[in-house]
Amino acid sequence: MLSAFTIDGSLVAHAPAFLESPYKPFLLFLPFLPWAWLVSSKLDKDARYFHLNVRLWNAIHLAAGTAALAAMLFVPIFWIGWPAGMAVLLAPILFYWQHRNEQVPESQRFVLSGATLGARMDARRQAKAKREAMLHFTDAGGTSREVPLKDDPLYAVHMTAEDLLGPALDARASAVAITVGKEGTALSQVIDGVRYKLEPLALDSGLKVVDYLKELAGLDVEDRRRRQAGKFRMHGPGGNTDLLVTTAGSSTGLAVKVELDLHKRLSRPFDALGLTPAQMEGLVGLTEPQDRHGLVLVGAPPTHGLTTTMYSLVARHDAFTSNIKTLERDVQLQIDGVDHLQWDSTNPDIDYATNLQSILRRDPDVVMVSQVVDTETAKTLVEPGMQGPLIYVPQRLATVGEQLRDWAKRVGDLAKATAALRAVTNQRLLRTLCPNCRQAYQPTAEVLKKLNLPASKVKQLFRPSGKVEVKNKIEDCPVCAGRGYLGQTGVFEVFVVDSAARKHLAGSDFKAAYAHARRHKMIFLQEAALIKVASGETSVEELVRVTAPARTGTARRAKPKADRAPAR
Repeated sequence: MLSAFTIDGSLVAHAPAFLESPYKPFLLFLPFLPWAWLVSSKLDKDARYFHLNVRLWNAIHLAAGTAALAAMLFVPIFWIGWPAGMAVLLAPILFYWQHRNEQVPESQRFVLSGATLGARMDARRQAKAKREAMLHFTDAGGTSREVPLKDDPLYAVHMTAEDLLGPALDARASAVAITVGKEGTALSQVIDGVRYKLEPLALDSGLKVVDYLKELAGLDVEDRRRRQAGKFRMHGPGGNTDLLVTTAGSSTGLAVKVELDLHKRLSRPFDALGLTPAQMEGLVGLTEPQDRHGLVLVGAPPTHGLTTTMYSLVARHDAFTSNIKTLERDVQLQIDGVDHLQWDSTNPDIDYATNLQSILRRDPDVVMVSQVVDTETAKTLVEPGMQGPLIYVPQRLATVGEQLRDWAKRVGDLAKATAALRAVTNQRLLRTLCPNCRQAYQPTAEVLKKLNLPASKVKQLFRPSGKVEVKNKIEDCPVCAGRGYLGQTGVFEVFVVDSAARKHLAGSDFKAAYAHARRHKMIFLQEAALIKVASGETSVEELVRVTAPARTGTARRAKPKADRAPAR
């Protein structure tokens, strides 16, 4: 085992046999690498943090390291010296562990057990899953949901939901639609009022995503037929987003609508709706206390911003000096100072008209209703007349003429229906051109003539492009993602009903009422849209898309005579 050699003729020492082994030197120095890292990087910082006499413990560790190395080198038998050195090396670490656990709070103690290791492993996997997931959810109850672990079957469902909602958020989508049918799951998203189809999902994947979203929104996952609505919150790189989930089933499948930050879209200042200055002037007077009486019919086809306009009209009144009440089937926006009342449609003891009558008896200054679907409600609204509050009534109809006819039919008496009318509005939403990539062009005289725009004043119009030039290369516009449009604006027709117009309407002479309004500078909806075309805010193509008869499904009016008088 030992070899001898002499220096200057004398026997000096025996060299350990491990120096002749190719692997024993490796075993000798291997434990000192993690030991040095542990002592210098971890234990030293830990002792400093908890004020545990750093100098003493560093001296102990250094002495232990020296003694361990000496044992491994000078004990003649390697397989005795190496374990002895390891014991010397580890002993101070174990003593430090015990000593520091006696000095620190329980939550900060070092613990070594199977359960703790498992929990730490789970925590590490959870942290990794969170790093890979970009979106996190807070459910309807306010509980922050952990991202499912990778080995959890729900992880794939979460990532599918993220792949659906994340891009929609980046694209400024207002809503995501999920339709689960027998053949699979159709997906789409609505951006600036236009629906864009997405890649479909398999039937099974679609159902799992729907159930996941319903569960987050606090809905009954098992109920696939009844209409349900619930909310939850999404957290991502861009901040927080509130989601409204609405589900409804039918014989053909399950439809789910996820609306993103609905309250932000509904909260729009009155002067940002898109009204012309003259149209705003005709409505502003209704906010004055002495003139705050009568009925305002507010109309628009579905998806054209009717709810936003209703809330905006209410919000322009000073809620702290006025008594403002609403009766809504679903309160979608809370306005400070406004008394929002939600009608319970499941209560058989009180109908909508009775509930509304109770509100009107409290002498409010301003009232907003959510919809009028029955004769009793309409009759209740006209009862206060011009001595009662200012009442806003929504109508999902396409023209002012349709609104007046429908209102007269619901009230059942033309004189009563028109006696308290103050104004009738109708609107559309037009996409606005992206200011970064819109393309100017000079229209021909023929085009300007068709649009009824003066050639002397309109020198150029704009069209959507969606493209920009970057270093001599044509690319999608980064602002609008290549769509050519960015946001929406409203265009309105505002029929202010003064005493003369009211007299014509009561006599069923709608043509004369309209002619009177035109003499007082009322503009048609198409004319309001052309003003925005001429200013470069939108395009001719967008005007045609929104106002063309084939799109609205109703005959559009070119002149006042095209509308018939309201039926008696």
